[in-house]
Formats: sequence, C-alpha cells, structure tokens
Amino acid sequence: MAIKLIAIDMDGTLLHSNHKISVKTKKTLQKAVDAGIMVVLATGRGMANIQSYSEDLNLQQPIIAANGADIYITAQSEGIKTYLKKEDVDLLHDLVNEYAIDFWGFTRDALFTNRILTSEERQYCLKFGVQTMDEEKLAAFNDRIQGIDSIEITSSSTTNIEINYRGVTKAFGVQKLCDHYQISMEDVMCLGDSANDLKLFEAVGFPVAMENAIASLKEIAQAITVSNDKDGVAKAIEKYALSK
Repeated sequence: MAIKLIAIDMDGTLLHSNHKISVKTKKTLQKAVDAGIMVVLATGRGMANIQSYSEDLNLQQPIIAANGADIYITAQSEGIKTYLKKEDVDLLHDLVNEYAIDFWGFTRDALFTNRILTSEERQYCLKFGVQTMDEEKLAAFNDRIQGIDSIEITSSSTTNIEINYRGVTKAFGVQKLCDHYQISMEDVMCLGDSANDLKLFEAVGFPVAMENAIASLKEIAQAITVSNDKDGVAKAIEKYALSK
C-alpha cells in the first residue's frame, strides 16, 4: 500500500507538550509533501487556533478543523462548514446553565468561551464543547445529551465533551478530501491520540496511534509510534510512508 494522504491530529500528536512543532517534524512533513503525499492537519481546534501553525509549516495543504465541521479543500479555499442545528445549540445553552459547567466552541466567525451566543450566532455554531474536572458532572451532562439524534458526541480529553452535527467527524472530513482528490481511504495514514480520532482510525487503511494515546485507539491501530514529545509523528512518517 502506497500512502497518498496523511491526516495528523494536533494536540497530543503533532504538537509537543509545550504546544510547539519540532524542527525534525517540520522537515519530515516537508519531505512527505515533496514526495507527493498530501499532509493534512485534522484537529478538533477551530481554524483561528490552527492558523499560526499552518503558516509556520507553510505546506499549502488542506486542513480539517473543528472535528470535520470546517474543511479546507485547499489552503486558499473557503471552508466547507457543517453547523449544529440552532435548536440543539439552544438546548446545550440551557444544559450548561443547569449544570453550571464551563463551555466553549466555534462559530463561523469566532471562538467563544463561557459566553451565551446570540440568536444569529446559534445558527452558525460549528462545534460546542464543555469542560470540567468534575467527573460526575461531566457524566451527568453526557447522559442528558445522549438522546439528541442530530448531534455527534466525542472528546479530546477525559475532562471534556465535544459536540458536532450528526455524522461530522474527522473521518467525514478526510472522506470529503479523498472524494475531491480521488484518493482511496485505504491509502490514507492517520495519526492520533484521543477519542475524537476513533472514527478516523476505523475508516482509513493505516491508522497509527501515539504511545500516549488512549487504549481504544491502540487496540485498532496498525502501528504504535513513540509519544508526541519524542517526535512520534516524524518517526512514523519516515518509517511507514517515506521508506517504501
């Protein structure tokens, strides 16, 4: 199998714990692009929190933001956006008030944190998240939203819940890119560490888990690389994508 596209999570995967990308990793990503492999950032972050990294890498490659709710087919394109239903955002606002829980997310225009969205903003909410160290409160909130049929629920840590429109995942985003560029999902390598990478791991031909990944990712990975702080992304790309 020849790898034609590499989808890379950011936090806990591409980035070191200091939120930096190592020189080694930057060079390896450029080697992959030079070899004709598409290198895609696939992250739960909003575009505003990706921009500086994208500019630093300067790869001019597609980006999947907000867990697949904001897809950039090319570096210069407008994002393909999939919004939550307004009535679901209304309900989520009611629930965060009821549980007194920290919340955040992205609209088409901005990042919001613990700020009640206007009626208009609620029509354009790409992703809604909640965050708390209180395990019981987080579990109770999760139980309350399980019955909402029009949302997709995941997380990127043990202290948060991330909510998108139904079916919107990183796998959804990568599939859109593959459809556009006529690449088989079997020819995709992905790297990740968290629950919001799970659907992508199930969908692609060569999923690689970080050493610091959750157990459920490691169980279905084709390979496990070293941790994010040990340049696991660079080492995996060199071993599995560039050495063949």
